[in-house]
Amino acid sequence: MSDVKPFIKCVDFWPVQIPPDKLDAYRQLIDEGQIRKHHVIHNRRTGSTTVEYYAIAPHEWILEELKKRAEVI
Repeated sequence: MSDVKPFIKCVDFWPVQIPPDKLDAYRQLIDEGQIRKHHVIHNRRTGSTTVEYYAIAPHEWILEELKKRAEVI
C-alpha cells in the first residue's frame, strides 16, 4: 500500500477562535499525515479564524474526525 499525500483542498471557518480541543484534533490529523496545514488567517477585529488545508479524504470525513477527536480530548 502506498502513502497518499493530501490533495483535497478544504476550508474551515470558525466565527470565534478555534477551541483548544479542536486545535489538538487538527494537530493529531497533521501528525498522522491526514491533513497538511496550508494557511491560517485570524481576524483580530472579528475574532474569526479561517483554516485552509489539504486532506487525503473528503472534507466531510475530516470534519467528522475533528469532531470525534475533540470529544475524546
